[in-house]
Amino acid sequence: MRRRTPLPRQLGSEFGVREARKAGVSRGRLRASDLRIVFRGARSQRTARAVGLDETGAQYFERLRATTLDRCRDYLPVAPPDFRFAGVTAATIYGIPLPPRLAKPGPLAVAVPVDVQRPRRKGVVGRRLAALPERVIREGLPVLPPEQVWLSLAVVLSVDELVVAGGFLVRRKGAATSLERLTAEVAIAKGRRGTVRAREALALVRAGTDSPKETELRLLIVRAGLPEPVVGHRVIDADGNFVGVPDLAYVDERIALDYDGEIHRTDERVFLDDIERRERFEDASWRYIRASKDHLRRPGTFIERVRRNLRERAPRH
Repeated sequence: MRRRTPLPRQLGSEFGVREARKAGVSRGRLRASDLRIVFRGARSQRTARAVGLDETGAQYFERLRATTLDRCRDYLPVAPPDFRFAGVTAATIYGIPLPPRLAKPGPLAVAVPVDVQRPRRKGVVGRRLAALPERVIREGLPVLPPEQVWLSLAVVLSVDELVVAGGFLVRRKGAATSLERLTAEVAIAKGRRGTVRAREALALVRAGTDSPKETELRLLIVRAGLPEPVVGHRVIDADGNFVGVPDLAYVDERIALDYDGEIHRTDERVFLDDIERRERFEDASWRYIRASKDHLRRPGTFIERVRRNLRERAPRH
């Protein structure tokens, strides 16, 4: 088997054909099977990605996000000047959770200044913006600001899906923006498509969440007609000791609600920590209720349990 000629190091893993030719790479080398042709005029070196047959939804999304990041980097050598990734592409770069109908491979969404020709390359959907916003770099890629990306999603997401997306952007750890900035973006976008839906969703977005499923659980509870639980409440026992921060809490009734993802069942260390966590809340006279993905799918018994505990533990005046 004939050994392939190594590529010049200065090209990196993604490069333009014109750049490679100037570096002395032959046309035949550029057609070799170890290079991917994702966009006309651009190449990238192939990397294998494992696909697990039993992967969870979160694992699938992370694999899809990694693939999207690769495609975005492949596009850089042939991208127009001063562009930004936008729409669902930008949302994927930020890691915003998307519903299954959108969490799939698709054309890259690109925004350019109004005086630049709209990209017409295969696999790319371009649009021109009269006022191109600041250049935000995420994962080494230029994207629109998170507030604009979230607002643009209002035309393709439902209200609850938009709430989950907004909660992710203003989460407790690694927040990309704030409620104040989201509010300001909606205010200046009055009259634009999707603004009414964004305004409705914004009223339900809460800062300081720890996971999208936590937000889904809160919305499920509210949609069932129960009082809205508090996000991020620090529980302190009678002796002043820190107990924990449940995903959601009914403070007056002393009810803590936690959502358990797959890791709570598959990781022994997490499983044991959960047992200790339950005991700490119960020792502090808090009722501890856990929810799972099955409760999100079939919420009847879970909602009834929360409703019953609210009634039984309501403060007596």
